[in-house]
Amino acid sequence: MKGTWSSRTWYRANHRTGAALSVIAVALATGAPQTAGAQVLQGESTQNSEEVVGSQVRQSSDADVVREAARDEGVARDEIVVTGTILRNAPPVGSNLISVGQERLVTTGATTSNELLATVPQVTNLFNNAPNARLAISSSAIQVVRPNLRSLSSETSSSASTLVLFDGHRVAGVGVSQQAVDPDLIPTAAIERVEVVTDGGSATYGSDAVGGVINFITRKRFDGLRVTSRYGFADDYQQVDASGIVGKDWGTGSVYAAYGYQHNDAIFGRDRDFIRQINWNTQAPQIPNGLSCSPGNVQIRGVGAGYYPVPSLAAGAPLNLCDQSDDITFLPTTTRHGAIAGLHQELSDWLTVDVRAFYGERTSVAQSPFRSSLSTVTVTGGSSASNPRQFYYRPIAANPDANQTVFFDFTPVLGRLAKQETSFQEWGFNTEFTAKLNENWGLRTLFNYSRSNSEYHIEQFNQTLLNAAGRGTTATTAVNFYNPSAADLPLIQQIVNSEQAGQGRDDLFNLRAIVDGALFTLPGGEVKVAAGYEYIHDQFSQRVAPQNMPIGAIRTVPFSSYNRDVHAAFGEVQVPIFGADNRTGGLYSLIFAASLRYDHFSDFGSTTNPKFGVTYKPVSWLGLRANYSTSFNAPSPVDQLGSERNLLQLTPFNVFVRPGESPAVQGLVALTGAVPELQPQTAETYSFGFDIDPPFVSGLKISASYYNVSFDDIIRQPSPNLTIFQNFPGNIITDPAGLTVEQLRSYAALAPNGAELINGTIIPGRCPNTAPTTRCNVYEFVDFRTGNYGRTKIEGLDFSANYRMTTGFGGIDLGASGNYQFTRRTQVGPGAPVVNDLLPGGNVSRFQLQASAGADIGAFRAQVTLNHSAGFRVLRCDTTTTPACAPTSASALPQDRVADFNTVNLFLRYAVPSESALLRDLEFTVNVNNLFDQDPSQYRLTGTSQSSSGYYNNFFTVGRLVQFGVAKKF
Repeated sequence: MKGTWSSRTWYRANHRTGAALSVIAVALATGAPQTAGAQVLQGESTQNSEEVVGSQVRQSSDADVVREAARDEGVARDEIVVTGTILRNAPPVGSNLISVGQERLVTTGATTSNELLATVPQVTNLFNNAPNARLAISSSAIQVVRPNLRSLSSETSSSASTLVLFDGHRVAGVGVSQQAVDPDLIPTAAIERVEVVTDGGSATYGSDAVGGVINFITRKRFDGLRVTSRYGFADDYQQVDASGIVGKDWGTGSVYAAYGYQHNDAIFGRDRDFIRQINWNTQAPQIPNGLSCSPGNVQIRGVGAGYYPVPSLAAGAPLNLCDQSDDITFLPTTTRHGAIAGLHQELSDWLTVDVRAFYGERTSVAQSPFRSSLSTVTVTGGSSASNPRQFYYRPIAANPDANQTVFFDFTPVLGRLAKQETSFQEWGFNTEFTAKLNENWGLRTLFNYSRSNSEYHIEQFNQTLLNAAGRGTTATTAVNFYNPSAADLPLIQQIVNSEQAGQGRDDLFNLRAIVDGALFTLPGGEVKVAAGYEYIHDQFSQRVAPQNMPIGAIRTVPFSSYNRDVHAAFGEVQVPIFGADNRTGGLYSLIFAASLRYDHFSDFGSTTNPKFGVTYKPVSWLGLRANYSTSFNAPSPVDQLGSERNLLQLTPFNVFVRPGESPAVQGLVALTGAVPELQPQTAETYSFGFDIDPPFVSGLKISASYYNVSFDDIIRQPSPNLTIFQNFPGNIITDPAGLTVEQLRSYAALAPNGAELINGTIIPGRCPNTAPTTRCNVYEFVDFRTGNYGRTKIEGLDFSANYRMTTGFGGIDLGASGNYQFTRRTQVGPGAPVVNDLLPGGNVSRFQLQASAGADIGAFRAQVTLNHSAGFRVLRCDTTTTPACAPTSASALPQDRVADFNTVNLFLRYAVPSESALLRDLEFTVNVNNLFDQDPSQYRLTGTSQSSSGYYNNFFTVGRLVQFGVAKKF
């Protein structure tokens, strides 16, 4: 392991260890649950789905899924609704359904719902990864880890392309610059199963179901007490989780309450050898590339582009270089609490009520040094008797009185790191009535309300005070940036008393009513129909602290609010052409289905989305299926509020120069925010596949699905680099002779501050006169506003194969499931080329695979699982973004390929075979994730300006993680 700037605190070393051991001791004393995997019940098969058991993806028929769901929930079959359909007892026709049960939480060692989803290859952004590491990327851009089926949308986009539901309904979103559901909201002890539909779902659920739907289904009944506890550790890392559920079942009803707690330590760059910010250039020694060290380095204006070390500032002297990743958090400290209470009651033989109330909160803290990589400072030169400088190092070089850009680090003087904290609290409740109108028809109504509060706080420099300290002429107004000391501490503390902060509040109110039943009977079976109405009211409030505000001052900033009302009408029909009463040779079963949903949004208008599906079985053990749908992703309130914060800014230098132009003027006017009246992102999806359950190989199940998704009008920000000229030609205007007064004035109406900036600052200061055709000292205008720009098209294959054999000692099982992308084509802007991201330079892993082998020997279970993420080829030099680069130059990448990332997990469980009250239903588990301590694949960037940390971000791991667990049921 690497050396550290400061040692671990006693709190981490002692308090967390003690807390973890204490929880396990309590669990041993009070008991914990035995979690058993769902069994697959055999029945007549008309539609395929997938059930994840242990570390396998196991296939089961539609009848199996409905019966199993009924057994799990302890309710009558006619009350079961499966994800992807609004009909009871009818899985979605033509679609692939994955069901993940409670057993999966145990065998994988998952402490949160997102960690559970990270074991499903179709959740491509989380698979074979540590989900919480996403929270350390950028606290201002990512406040929630959200699963992303097919990785259709960016992780920093404000809305999600995968819809996350709880018990088939929405909850308030979490985030400030995002608005997405946190899957970890509900304690895992209360989750009965998770159902994943990987096809478009807007015809059933409305907005956001572009990549698919993930539905967390909570328990309806529970009787007794279960408690669980696990303690895990890796190198320089600890985690603990504990949960409990208590309830009473009296036949006609049940009530329960569940609570979950999870905490993990932080992982810093110094804790893992694979995290290194170094210069990987093969033509130079592999040395750290950080310049903001203690002491630091200097750039001298007018003396080339080189750097000079402090204190000598001598040309050619060795620079003060450091690995700046050492004191950066790559996995934040995270603490979660979650609670839920549920009531299920049969009020009569025709009326049932289900009530849920929940509360959840999470706090995540990342840290990084107080150094100039967050902000730069210029120390003014030209020191003289009439213009003195308190601190100024005269270099041994030309132009000794030039201004100097100093790279510095305040961390040693302050004795602490800068915090980046995100948090949320959310609560809600819902009531659902289910009524039998007669033997064939039923009515379900929903009342649903939830509210969230989210915040982020990022300590940073007050840029105004920082710049003033660089111009200071006395000990009380200047800081020695070259060698900060205790004498500078009072002024430094004022400089760091600033934060980037934001707060978001979301209120969601939801009403829904669905009537469904059998319309009539055909020879192939009952024609089932359903129709419904839904109303959604969403109120989002947001406030963001202006630059240079003191810590805590965000409480004085007023909220901006955005309200949206949605009215929706929807319906579904399933028509069995062939079934049990009329099947014949080659026509064992044939079912058609169609769904349609109309949504009217109060802000942007209406949209209608259909879905069609078919399932055909020539014989009982072979199923063929196909579906087509359109889906949409509405612009989130975060996006819509962006247009209210449109901002014009003047930069005195040229950021981008159009190829072939030689500007005679300098200046950039940039417009940020969002385009007014953003439109929905839309998608077309189709898939087809097969499912085989051969009677001649008992226990074998095979499935495969081809999918094709076209995602259009993607909401994104224009490229902040030279590619903007090609990708977004309509967003940038340049003129080497200078923009005119008339042009500048036309931009004033685009932002609230536009008239003041253009007419009050730019024109008086940069234009010789105010005549409309006068040329001004401004080279370009760039529209960086978020808008409907991008397109993505992907096609690929989902597959699974499982085999289970009973033996004299118990049983053995083998399984494999995966996702393979054939193509992934993107167009980032209206003028951009269509690029296949799976070719070199796209930096996309196209293949994810999970394979497992397990054995049950009496009361003992052993299982080994392989997780595989394919590597990819890289471009040594991308001349579209770095025109001067050549594959053999110093700035070229020193590799042709990022290697595959493979991890192996081991699971052991022993259920004590005893009938005594103390030992009955007691089990012990051991999980060893990443058994061989495999490091992520290296991704090497070169040069001192590169910020790569030496590994491919989507392959992050905590290392070899050993977890000991105990479970007991009373």
